[in-house]
Amino acid sequence: MKTLYIHADFMEYETKKPTPVAEELPEGHKGGRAEEVLVAFITVEKKDEGKIEAVAQEAAKDLMDVSEKVGAARIMLYPYAHLSPELSDPKTGKDMLKRLEVVLNDMGAEVQRAPFGWYKSFKISCKGHPLSELSRDFEGVEEQVKRGEESFIVLLPDGTEVSPEEFKQGTECFQIMMQKEALKKEWPLAGEVKYLRLCKKFGIQWESMSDAGHMCFTSKGALMFDLCADYSWKIVNSVQGLSVYTVKGTNMFSLDEPPVAEHAKLFGDRLYMIHGEKRDFVLRYAACHQQFAMMRNWNISYKSLPYGAFEVADSYRMEQSGETMLCFRTRRMNMPDLHVICKDIPQSEDWFMKLDDRIYIEAGKLGRDYEMLVNFSSKEAYTQHKEMLLQILKKHNKPALLHFYPEGINYYWTVNIEYHILDDMKRAREIGTVQIDVGNAKRFGITYTDENGKKQYPIILHTAVIGTVERYLYTLFDTAVMMETQGKLGTLPVWVNPEQVRLLTVSDAHLPKATEMADKLQAMGIRVGLDDRGETVGKKVRQAKQDWVAYVIVVGDKEVSSETLSVYERAVNANVDMTIEQLAEKVMKETAGMPNRPLYMPREMSKQVDFS
Repeated sequence: MKTLYIHADFMEYETKKPTPVAEELPEGHKGGRAEEVLVAFITVEKKDEGKIEAVAQEAAKDLMDVSEKVGAARIMLYPYAHLSPELSDPKTGKDMLKRLEVVLNDMGAEVQRAPFGWYKSFKISCKGHPLSELSRDFEGVEEQVKRGEESFIVLLPDGTEVSPEEFKQGTECFQIMMQKEALKKEWPLAGEVKYLRLCKKFGIQWESMSDAGHMCFTSKGALMFDLCADYSWKIVNSVQGLSVYTVKGTNMFSLDEPPVAEHAKLFGDRLYMIHGEKRDFVLRYAACHQQFAMMRNWNISYKSLPYGAFEVADSYRMEQSGETMLCFRTRRMNMPDLHVICKDIPQSEDWFMKLDDRIYIEAGKLGRDYEMLVNFSSKEAYTQHKEMLLQILKKHNKPALLHFYPEGINYYWTVNIEYHILDDMKRAREIGTVQIDVGNAKRFGITYTDENGKKQYPIILHTAVIGTVERYLYTLFDTAVMMETQGKLGTLPVWVNPEQVRLLTVSDAHLPKATEMADKLQAMGIRVGLDDRGETVGKKVRQAKQDWVAYVIVVGDKEVSSETLSVYERAVNANVDMTIEQLAEKVMKETAGMPNRPLYMPREMSKQVDFS
């Protein structure tokens, strides 16, 4: 970026005619004038593309320095395409000037910016002293911060620290996680990826007409997805002692907002960018932006703390296309993001441990167990939270792999635990997480009033108790695959099974009885399908088993004349005699307290579309 500075008694301009790349002007805007001003005539160059932040920061520091030296009361930024033949694209030019204005404002300068892309007339009165005319050429070389290197140790429940190279104990999952994360050993090529068969079965697949890493769900998958999202809401609202505010919001935020831009820098090239009509936006990578943008306007008292804010937030991360995995690693994910707002570090540690309890409980409900990768932003953070971590390790009677991030980076968090399961492919997969955030309250201007009436910045916990909705589905499918590996029949929890009961007619003569039974079950909130097609009973039974229906009933002459039914129960892979009332009672007992939704497709299979 090339600039020409002129220290002037005054500078005034008038807009005349827009060019094809002109930015839109506020209604009534004709021009501008500033007195006792340092005018910066600016040409944004081709070499500045992709370096907006670095160039803007460098130029802003220099402008502040020069304005102080010459005693200018204010700064005017004036786009001027005549200092270089190598002009940037118009978008970079607009974005550079907007970003430079924001940075100067943040530094305390009084700034006026002339519009980009307009023919303008101007008048200027140069002061004529030795420093009144200066030229600059900014390259945008980012300041190099001396940073340390990452390191790892294994921490045992008794406080002993062991190097990963020497630690040979722990579960298979822990060893695999440690080999990958600490010792940087690549996983071997995977064999058959079995869970994909279940994704296909329940209508979950990549959307070929979208970007890589974006999924779509037909009726069964959509129902399962929504049930899991409902369950995530239920979990956070059942945490004892925590009041939770459920919110909804947008998925894009302007990079012109300093807290958004600063936070976004930590995610680098993993960001999804949207070029708007007037501004550029970043698609959120969690619910943080929306919840924090709301909370900065809330009047919060210490009496309200702790409280939670929750949203199942569609979030976007530019994962490498070659590493995307259905349900596990996607570019669009849905994160049941709970933020717990705490008054101080002791309270945040107390709730950190409560959330850790809940994360392990949810894994246990599926018959799974976690191993912990604990990330620290610094050795100081480790010292600060070591006692809390040891309590967690003693409670679970487990070691943890500790990862120390490079020193010298201004992280917004201090400690984060990633909870890993060992999947069917013998790979450690992160599902749940919890983190202590000490920086974003200040960054976004979130405060609470303490006992003495003073404003304080709270500590914020980030957690996804069951991971993203997609990763929870991944865990359900992987658990079913592991059942099959152990010689069992793969099953899903009845509450999340799209079709809990299916009635199969032997002939059309049995349809009235089957319909009556289906109506009775459906009225009790049970998802029931009715195979009324003109297929053989054998084919219908095979289809029901292939569809993983939890309970299957063949309705023939016997069922019409008798109250006792022969019910195929998938969980035990056997037929069990019971009445329709006993079946309903059994299903309702198995799903008690869990989310419930009706079928997302016609009950009668003769009316259903074939998605295969």
